[in-house]
Amino acid sequence: MADRQLSESAADNESAPGENPVGASPRRLANGREDLLIEEVPLLLDVHGQQLVTMRTPGRDAELALGFLLGEGIVTTPSEVVAIECTPGDIDAATPDRARIELTKAPQGLAKTRLARTHEIRSSCGACGITDPHALLDDAPGLLPGVPRVATNVLTKLVAELTERQQLFSLTGGCHAALLADNRGHVLAAAEDVGRHNALDKAIGEAANKGVDLTSSIAVLSGRMGFDLVVKCLRVRIPIMVSVSAPSALAFDLCQAAGATLLGFVRGERYEIYCGADRLRPDKT
Repeated sequence: MADRQLSESAADNESAPGENPVGASPRRLANGREDLLIEEVPLLLDVHGQQLVTMRTPGRDAELALGFLLGEGIVTTPSEVVAIECTPGDIDAATPDRARIELTKAPQGLAKTRLARTHEIRSSCGACGITDPHALLDDAPGLLPGVPRVATNVLTKLVAELTERQQLFSLTGGCHAALLADNRGHVLAAAEDVGRHNALDKAIGEAANKGVDLTSSIAVLSGRMGFDLVVKCLRVRIPIMVSVSAPSALAFDLCQAAGATLLGFVRGERYEIYCGADRLRPDKT
């Protein structure tokens, strides 16, 4: 991994004893009771002067930025990222929090196009003019066929592990989570955020910082499996995707075309295998 600088304040990741956790803010309700609500705050991503804004839960912004770059196909390896500098915004000056990203070279060609259209292909607006769904993957690298082999009980245990790690959700009921693990069920990275795609970006960014090879990994997601999440996983070569909810038809089509394994409605010992059953084996006794 090239020398990279991912800078953000310690307050971006931790809460002091007795304080509210990073990402949650108290509000006074109509009945006078105080409740914690998930924060939804803009972050300006500045990639070589090209700017875009995402609404996210504050905290781990450098990981979010790195995961975003990898998951959107702006870069193919972390070594292409020279530095990520995160700075807080100024309320009085009406400036947002900012992540300034320096790459080994400015995005060109397909990477530049992806960066420009990133927010046009969110699930809120569909594929926006893309007639061939598989074009969403562009030149995403192929998956390793039949790798890894995973016992189905590992996947159900990982869903339980995801639930246990959802601190912000337990406090606010208002955010999503993503967890990455290996085929033995060892957690590689995990994150929460108000946005499904941001939670996955943060987890991918954490794994990338650790130098983790995701070609034999599993992604476990807390909500609906939309095509945007599938595309991110396939771009970083995650072959197995698990959701506690349903996949969309386009998510299914993309997984099937890429040879990925997709499971939905994983709750307790129940689950639905949508495609890629060749990577699954019976539970260990």
